[in-house]
Order: sequence, then structure tokens, then C-alpha cells
Amino acid sequence: MELEKTIKTHNLLETFHQEMGKIIFYFNQCIESAKYDTKEKLVLYVLIKKIISNVTSANILIYEGQINEAKIILRSAIESVILITYLSQFPEKINDYLDEAQIIKIKNNFIVFKNMRDGEPIDVYGNTCTKEDLIKENKQCFDKINKTAQDKILKSIKLKDFNITDENLDKFNKYFKNFRPHFMKFDKMFRELDNKGFKIKDVQDYSLKDIVYCFYNESSQVAHSCFLDWHHKIKFNKKESEYLFSYFIKTTLFLQVLIKETINLKSKNTDTYINEMKRAHSNLEKLIYGHTLNH
Repeated sequence: MELEKTIKTHNLLETFHQEMGKIIFYFNQCIESAKYDTKEKLVLYVLIKKIISNVTSANILIYEGQINEAKIILRSAIESVILITYLSQFPEKINDYLDEAQIIKIKNNFIVFKNMRDGEPIDVYGNTCTKEDLIKENKQCFDKINKTAQDKILKSIKLKDFNITDENLDKFNKYFKNFRPHFMKFDKMFRELDNKGFKIKDVQDYSLKDIVYCFYNESSQVAHSCFLDWHHKIKFNKKESEYLFSYFIKTTLFLQVLIKETINLKSKNTDTYINEMKRAHSNLEKLIYGHTLNH
């Protein structure tokens, strides 16, 4: 009896891994077949490819029995789904997003500078670095970012030049300590999408938060080491496969719905790719529910 149960579990896992791999593969083919002829579309392309990397990794982790780790990575994919949806609805904010992405890197460099002690080894070989060296490196990095990002930093710290000194250190520290990118404030993005009247018509007029929040919230608890999530080993059974299946679909097939008005996924091979995705999707439904669901 125990052997039969083990065989069924293995078959469930094997089939889930293979069919989900097909969905991811053909989803990637759809994405690669599209044209990204504007800066806005190219930004979305990079973020979508990040999602594909996430779900590919998660599929492997599940197959290897590391379900919690897979949920953490799928959480990252959901975050990108939120960001892609937001930027597709507010393309005029993409430049702000790119500026904030660069400011974060400058903030990281400043934190290294602030926390380093002169003469302290910085690597396993015993190499050392001085505060002066890091000040120069911070300035070099600042000089490479967009002019608009530079201006935002300088305006906020009320300086004409990015030059860290003992006299202005508090200004830098206060600014970077309080800097939290708008594009990491998911509740605010949800509200802006709602205020715009954004609804997902293909799934009964749900808001984006309605669709993704529970998955994001639960996996966030896993990522933050909630004891009960890590105390008991999760078994890949029908219930768990159903949960993970829904999670994957939120980041692949569902994402196609979200971006279809922004990125034209139609090409001479698109119908083939989509049909293969639908076939794998149906196979997973039969595997998990015993039948295909109405769509």
C-alpha cells in the first residue's frame, strides 16, 4: 500500500514537472516571437524574461522536493507580474522606474561605504580598502547613471555635486535611509490600478490584487521564515500540486492576458505555441482535478 502511494506520488510529480515545463517553454517561445520596438516594451521584455527564469527554477526545485524554496522564487515572479501590469498601464512611469532602479544601486554603494571601517579586510584574500577609495567609487558609479536619476538624488540632498564629505554625510545618510522606491510599494500600485478602473475582463472583472494577493502573501511568510512553514516537510500531493499549479498559471498564461494590449504576441507560430500551452494546461487539470475545468 505504501509502495503504491509512493509510485502515485512520483508519477504525479513527474507529470507535473514535464507538463509545467512545456507551458514554460512555449510561453517563452511566445515571448521571444514578439517585437520589442520601443524602450517601454524592451523594459517589459526584460521583466518577463526574469519571470520565465523564476518559474523555470521553481519547476526544478519542486521536482527536487524543495517546495518552500520554489514558493519563495514564485513570490518573486508574482512581484514582477504586479510590476509589469502596473508599467503596462502607466507607461509614462517607466522612466521613473529606471531612475529608481539606478538610485537603489547608488544607495547600496553608500551603505557599503557607511558600514566599512578603514583598513578592514574586504575579501578572503585580506585585501583592504579605505574610506577614500569608496568615496571615489561612489562618485564613479553616480557619474554613470542617468542624468534624471542624478538630478533626483542631488535635489533631495540639496547639493550641487555628488561628493561625500564629513560635513554632508548626514544629508546622504538621511536621504538613502528614507528612500524606498515607489515600484516596491505594491499596495500603492494596486490602488492606482483600481483608481484607473483596471479590471481583468477575461477572469470575471477581477482586480489584479484579487488574483495575486493571497499567493504573494502566503509565500512572503515562507520567505520570512514563518516557523510552521519550515517545521514540517511539505509533501507533493494533490492538494499541494493544485496550489502550485494555480501559482504557476498566475505567472504564465495569466500574464499573457495582462500584457496582450501592450505587447502583440501574434506571429506565424503563435497559434502553435498557444495550442501546446493549452494542451499541457489541460493535461495538468486532468492530473490534478481528474477533469478539465470550464474556461
